[in-house]
Amino acid sequence: MSPEIDVGLVNVTKKFGNLVAVDNVSLEVPKGSFFSILGPSGSGKTTLLRMIAGFEVPTSGDIFIGGQRVNDVPPNKRPCNMVFQRLALFPMMNVLDNVTFGLRRRGGMSKAEMERRAKDALARVGLQGLEKRKINQISGGQQQRVALARSLVLEPTVLLLDEPLGSLDLKLRQSMKLELKHLQARTGTTFVYITHDQTIALAMSDTVAVINHGKIEQIAPPEELYRRPATHFVASFVGENNKLVNGKVVAFQDEEKVEVDIAGIRMLGRAGEALSVNDTVDLFIRPEMITVRPGKGENGILGKVSEINFDGSHSLVIVSLLESKQPLSLNVKIQHTENAPDLKIGDLVTLSWRWDAANAFLSMAQPHIEAEA
Repeated sequence: MSPEIDVGLVNVTKKFGNLVAVDNVSLEVPKGSFFSILGPSGSGKTTLLRMIAGFEVPTSGDIFIGGQRVNDVPPNKRPCNMVFQRLALFPMMNVLDNVTFGLRRRGGMSKAEMERRAKDALARVGLQGLEKRKINQISGGQQQRVALARSLVLEPTVLLLDEPLGSLDLKLRQSMKLELKHLQARTGTTFVYITHDQTIALAMSDTVAVINHGKIEQIAPPEELYRRPATHFVASFVGENNKLVNGKVVAFQDEEKVEVDIAGIRMLGRAGEALSVNDTVDLFIRPEMITVRPGKGENGILGKVSEINFDGSHSLVIVSLLESKQPLSLNVKIQHTENAPDLKIGDLVTLSWRWDAANAFLSMAQPHIEAEA
């Protein structure tokens, strides 16, 4: 294992009886990076994290931390610490005592040195001056940072985070994800974060691994994951999408640029996997990647505005496609900028997008046409 890799999994499988929770997973987490494992409930992400931490033993395969194979190393001997969704702070202790708890259990250090390290860790998470506060005297976001400081004070090679922002309200979660990203950058500690919340994974991570049914679907930087999904599942799971199902591949304009017929309308997209003419495919188009021009124009798809939903910084506009052989509509996200088109229900519009803003994958649906976001 390369010294630049802090966590490595090689062909790791975990079975519980006949249930395969993690299925032949291999991945590498670079030193000093923020690495997220993203997947729906039951996808295997928590089991994966617990195996890295040592709370579960792999059925087969190898786990490396800091270049050392740790399959048989107990959790308390591994160079990693874990922050849980339930923070497990001690309410009878003050902030400082919570942070020094692990150091006291480890032993071999003077009280003065433990307090110095704890105060330094609290300063790194922005909690200096709150050392004597009881846990019930600080906010949820501050409690989150105490839990982080309690782990960071032990100077782990890797910090494992089990959806620690999941219990926070939306506004606090938004601010904490930025704080967490900045904290990781300041400390240089390798973070491995699991979540089902794609907005958190995309915003914070250097690299995201998408897992489904125990298998890794794609490992990529957030922008690549969003713009160039590698599988049907990633295209469907990550971000908002119009999903147009059971189109027919009619032509290729080059190796990736594919022409698809959906309900009698020719649409261009990117072949997300190996496709052939006459394949039945689903086409995924991001609502914010669709351009809307008022009136009937060339080089686009004619539609009529059927619904407008105001949503703060943007409006979600539903456009019925007039030239389709079956009822078909697209959701379009229009940012409220100075140049945004002024649309009303019933307006004729022309829709278009860059060919590589739509991704085509072999269809996994029953024969019908739908649009969803």
